[in-house]
Amino acid sequence: MDCDRARRAISERMDGERLSPRLTTAVERHVAGCTACAAFEAGAWKLREAARFEVAPAVPDLVNSIMASVERETQERRPVRLRLLPGGRTRRPLLPGRIRLAPVAAALAVGLVAGSVAVGGPWQRPEGLSVDAAEVTRGVAAAATTLSAYQARFAVTEYHFAPDVPVREFSMNVWFQAPERFRLDVVDHTQYPNRDVTPTDLELIVNGSSWYSVGPSACPIDVCPPSETVVENRVPFSSTTPAPTDLILPVTSLADANQLQVVGRGSVLGRPAIEVRLPFDRAEPLFPFLSLGGSWRPFFGADQVDLWLDAKSWFPLSYAVYPAPGRERDEWALRFGLPSESPRQPIFQMAALSVDREPPAAGTFRIPHTTGARDQGAKPVSISQASKETGFQPVEPKDVDGLGLYQVVLPPPPTSKGEPQQTLITYSKGLAWLKLGETRAWASDTLYGPVGLQAQEVTLATGSVAYYEPATADHGRRLSIHAAGTDLYVETNLSRDKLLHVAGSLPVTGIPIPAAWAVRSSPEGVTERVTLAQAAAEMPFTIVLPASGTLPPGYAVASAELVRLHTDTALNVYFQQQDSVLGTGPIRLHEEVGKKLPPASSAAQSEVQVRGVIGRWTPDRNQLEWVDQGVYFSLDAAGMSLATLLAVAASLEP
Repeated sequence: MDCDRARRAISERMDGERLSPRLTTAVERHVAGCTACAAFEAGAWKLREAARFEVAPAVPDLVNSIMASVERETQERRPVRLRLLPGGRTRRPLLPGRIRLAPVAAALAVGLVAGSVAVGGPWQRPEGLSVDAAEVTRGVAAAATTLSAYQARFAVTEYHFAPDVPVREFSMNVWFQAPERFRLDVVDHTQYPNRDVTPTDLELIVNGSSWYSVGPSACPIDVCPPSETVVENRVPFSSTTPAPTDLILPVTSLADANQLQVVGRGSVLGRPAIEVRLPFDRAEPLFPFLSLGGSWRPFFGADQVDLWLDAKSWFPLSYAVYPAPGRERDEWALRFGLPSESPRQPIFQMAALSVDREPPAAGTFRIPHTTGARDQGAKPVSISQASKETGFQPVEPKDVDGLGLYQVVLPPPPTSKGEPQQTLITYSKGLAWLKLGETRAWASDTLYGPVGLQAQEVTLATGSVAYYEPATADHGRRLSIHAAGTDLYVETNLSRDKLLHVAGSLPVTGIPIPAAWAVRSSPEGVTERVTLAQAAAEMPFTIVLPASGTLPPGYAVASAELVRLHTDTALNVYFQQQDSVLGTGPIRLHEEVGKKLPPASSAAQSEVQVRGVIGRWTPDRNQLEWVDQGVYFSLDAAGMSLATLLAVAASLEP
């Protein structure tokens, strides 16, 4: 193995890619004997640790006196454009409802107490809850189709940002108008000890086909120049230039009832409210401002998010992040230089000051004229125009679950002089959306659309075959259909069942992928997608799988593949979540002939008891390995704990 391949593999592994055991061994052997690559790996980890910034939500309740104080601090009722100033600073006049420092702190303090008292104290919860997690998930999804407009103001407090800045305070305003108008403003009210520090002031505007973002660039020095991005001719409901609407209704964050806990009832902003709890890494869509620019304190994936939802509208009213207990979290905090943080004290809070359904004022979504705009190249057309320009009549579903036709666009052709070869039809209602892409000129040997070859094969009600992947932080639930003469993909934030229903109403018959698509070659071997029956017939030993009902909640078998290198054959079986992939990724079960574990590939490894034998746990890869009766086994899943993987291992049976 040369240095280029080793460094590429190191980077892939750091980014969460799963390397084969053979490639892992080859990389570690190379690094052990190459000082340059060892230095590259060490430096890359240092850079990754220094650059990792993430943030989280809040908890509270408010009173009339607080609102009166806030209203005295507001200015005129029309949105005001912020102005970029020389020297990297951003001056922002107060928008309607923007609040100054003192009301922010007061609102959070009173909100926290009010929310706690409503349920009998900070940690007392009523018994006999009349709502369960499934009802919350259904309620949020149903509310998404009825919302046409939204405005809200929030007070935000962040703790332990830096030793000399123990507390930071922000205000945040959110506006929305269906189907694709969204605005988020974040204003940093913190009094920094150094006046040269650039405040974390952020702005994001989505106005149909245009997208605008401005904020301090992430940098290791105090004065960070502003970064401004404008995108024109945006693809509807684009995953690269999104409108982060989970701030309004957490459709993605709360999609999987298996992954949240209903804690209690209370009152926030004088409204009946329901408290739910979920880990921070599953609540990621609630914190889009973390990735918009500036600097934020880090958060541990298992930190707890307590979220209060309006019991009628399902709007988030307040949320807070609490540190997860345990040694792993303590060790993580030491790496980031954080102080001791009690699981009973919030480290981030966000509280609504006002929420209503009034349409935003005229001009709220106006995007300023700037230079250097990027062009995504989407061309709006009618269905008939799409047919004329592409040479085919786009397929349309018979049932779109009550959504209305929003926009038809032609994505840019593969070359500047080429003819359009794809159509994209979009549907929407409120916050709910669905996209249908189609091409009659698909020449690739992979699935069409944002769907990988490890996707789950599903059979629709019509008998049509499709390939499904759950929602992620970047994409909705989606599936790809390969049919005679055409290829399609459907993507949506509707539920999995509704996606499958809409796809089943398409007038096409999906077929299994061609055999040529199932095979991939690389220096590490030849990989072939197979059925479990084919895998069982091919492997020289009896394969094992988790017993029925023993996988973590929400997981199911997605796909299997054989990996061949010379005369050796290994099996990978993938298990994916059915609704959304947030926090923990797919589980990979690897099986191959082997008498001993591969050489250790990390300094942070430990021996563990697995199925009556001594195995190995590698926490930085979330990988559990063991050898049993001449077979080498490996289980790994990004973000999954050792206890969970041990439970999966214990359930394996022929």
